[in-house]
Amino acid sequence: MSKFVTCSVLLVLLLGTTAFSQNDSGIQCVVTLYRLRGERWKLIKSVKVNPKLGEEELTNERIRLPGSREYLFASVFPTDESMHSAKGADSMKIGLAISNTRKGNAFERVNNAVAEATLATLDTLRVERTAYVGGRQMLTRFECWDSALEKQ
Repeated sequence: MSKFVTCSVLLVLLLGTTAFSQNDSGIQCVVTLYRLRGERWKLIKSVKVNPKLGEEELTNERIRLPGSREYLFASVFPTDESMHSAKGADSMKIGLAISNTRKGNAFERVNNAVAEATLATLDTLRVERTAYVGGRQMLTRFECWDSALEKQ
């Protein structure tokens, strides 16, 4: 019985440490949706995304677009092999895409918007896409930043 309890405690500690280390990266992300009202963009929705920054672990957020049957996919994909940078190969790729299907991610969709940056020098990374949704123009924006570098 004591071996079972000891193994259970070790497993909980190990899993808790792994989850904490992946979410304690300091990287924060948000998806914002804007509608064109006259000549100005009006914020209609904002969704926080918590990226998992384990090696090559995809984070995908699916958001139903207001007034339509379409979905916005916001995806984050960190990797350690992509960038040829003097500061290192670790990078983070973010993408946005609109689709009428519920499955998948922004990188798989055609007509997407994608950006990638070196993690060692990441301050802010943003990708935007405009589209007509329900006959109205909409701006979608996905932005990630290093919270340790936020303005005071």
